[in-house]
Amino acid sequence: MGLESRLHLDWISSAEAQKFVQVVTAFTEKIKSLGPSPLSGDFDLSAIASSCEAAQDAVSVEGG
Repeated sequence: MGLESRLHLDWISSAEAQKFVQVVTAFTEKIKSLGPSPLSGDFDLSAIASSCEAAQDAVSVEGG
């Protein structure tokens, strides 16, 4: 889908204000360098559905 590098998860304590600023600043710079979202404008929903189905199939095979 092209969103892999546009998503970020980081666990940050409320006591880690400096870490929060660093993570948000770095991620913002990364997003700006990537340019416009691949999902802006026209996109093929069937391709997204196929990717989701493939991921679900992979998880069900791995899970037994």
